[in-house]
Amino acid sequence: MPMFDFVCTNCKHEFEALVRGSQAPTCPACQSTALEKQLSLPAIKTDATHGLAMQAAKRRDRSQGNERNAAQREYELNHDD
Repeated sequence: MPMFDFVCTNCKHEFEALVRGSQAPTCPACQSTALEKQLSLPAIKTDATHGLAMQAAKRRDRSQGNERNAAQREYELNHDD
């Protein structure tokens, strides 16, 4: 999908928009079509960024696991099935 970054020349609002075919995007803030297309930098994946992403995912998974365990303990304490 062609996503582009734009800056509105009227209100200076920065946004990204999906542009299909000859569709002209409009500014979501002021509805103007006076836009400047910005250069988008490509995402770069290196061993360092991959390692940081994996660390963040492990922290998130650990936190979610702790929340699930706490919810299970709370359920077991309040239900005498």
